[in-house]
Amino acid sequence: MTITNYHKFLFLFLGVPSILILWKIIFLDYSYENILPETVHELNITMSMEGFGDDVSINTYLPLSSNRQSIYDESQESVNFGYTASSDANGKLVTWESDQLNGRHNIRYSFRVMSEAVAYDIPDDLPWQQEYHPSITPYLDPTSTIQSNHPRIIERCGNFLSDDELPLKETIQKLFDDVNALPSRPFKGLTDALTTLKLGEASCNGKSRLLIAMCRNQCIPSRLVGGLILEPGTKKTSHQWIEIYLGGQWVPFDALNGHFGFIPSNYLELYRGDQFLFSHTANIGFDYSFNVKKKLVSNPKLGEELSASPLNSYLMWSAFEKAGIPLGLLKIILLLPLGAIVVAIARNVIGFKTFGVFLPALIAVSMSYTGLWWGMAAFLIVIMVVSVIHFPLERLGILYTPKLVIMLVSVVITFIALSIIGIKLDYTDLAYITLFPVVVITITAERFARTIMEEGFGKALKITFQTLIVVVMAFLAMNSNTMEGIFLAFPEVFFIIIGLMLILGRWMGLRLSEYARFKGFIG
Repeated sequence: MTITNYHKFLFLFLGVPSILILWKIIFLDYSYENILPETVHELNITMSMEGFGDDVSINTYLPLSSNRQSIYDESQESVNFGYTASSDANGKLVTWESDQLNGRHNIRYSFRVMSEAVAYDIPDDLPWQQEYHPSITPYLDPTSTIQSNHPRIIERCGNFLSDDELPLKETIQKLFDDVNALPSRPFKGLTDALTTLKLGEASCNGKSRLLIAMCRNQCIPSRLVGGLILEPGTKKTSHQWIEIYLGGQWVPFDALNGHFGFIPSNYLELYRGDQFLFSHTANIGFDYSFNVKKKLVSNPKLGEELSASPLNSYLMWSAFEKAGIPLGLLKIILLLPLGAIVVAIARNVIGFKTFGVFLPALIAVSMSYTGLWWGMAAFLIVIMVVSVIHFPLERLGILYTPKLVIMLVSVVITFIALSIIGIKLDYTDLAYITLFPVVVITITAERFARTIMEEGFGKALKITFQTLIVVVMAFLAMNSNTMEGIFLAFPEVFFIIIGLMLILGRWMGLRLSEYARFKGFIG
């Protein structure tokens, strides 16, 4: 067989990259798992106060690294303040002090946290423990806010716990379910266990204290844990949950959010025990806020493992990060060719018709911010809005470009309205609809309306349906952890894509949809 230029190109774009990938896997021990970016949260705590010539002291708990959360890149900014830190059984207590402070001042503390979710396996036959170490026994005692020996607490436990001794796990499950079933309502300040029981509703701190009181009433050691739920944005709300001492370890439970023996990855632990997160000198106009940002960073352990290896992909990604290019954005750019492959196969091999050639891939990129379902809903809403506007503009004889500008403004207004609705209803994913590429959605919606005019509503609806199918296929491919790891670990895949497109570019066979369409003739 004669080797043509076409075959040479195929070897260049398919053979050579494949050889490099095999070299990495066999001889350099590469794997896509260890090169995947890590999700971290950047947290900035801002404290503000106003001094009037008196001595000022501010105390707060800051996180410590543990087996499930790693704290690094810590820094603090404070002018005219001394800074001290100490650690005890409750956590890391930090104090800022200033003598004769005057005027308005700010203190900022920032750090990064990398944490993971932990699920605890609690055996059904876990035995009751009769004696505890002296360090554990204080967590059996009643306090002024955890009134475990109060008659109403005793009566509450007796309502659903039988006289016969139940298994330990079943007892905890009944206590947990009872507190979890109470309506949730945000309260400012501290809510003790008895008040929660009287009101029949509470926020996280009230539910947590009530659950602790009921556990201690049953001689089950338990304690309060304070921290934050790490969600992007600025807020002032902290969070509290509890830990129960089971089988020689402290196991987390969150009666507000229904986490039984489980702690999510975005829970940041700050302190243990019935403490206040902030304490300060009186009458200084103290205020605070938490600002959380979620981002992808290169795996910090990988640099050491691959530092001596040639063809080190990690160096490229860490260089982008140091240059200030977000790895989340870089990941989307890298996976865009994968979405384009899906579109090409859907159009050339399957036979789908879509609005635009690569518009589905761009729409799929946008849905990585909103999520698939909210993204599809918003896309369909915009399609309907623009279609409604399109018909009167056609009747008025408006030229194409001015008409497109009017549609663009309409899409922007729709996006803003949907974002406001998402914020009001606390649907965070819907609020990100403003990150959709406005021009892409506008052009797609305009083509839908134009197809209705030229080929009828049925045809336009069919193409819209097929476009959405391709968008979903591209979204699933581009949001696959497996594909993400392959593209990050093996950039040679980009050349393989070119080789595959060279093959697809010579596709002369029938599309799959045409086999179904002409099956009678083919037979």
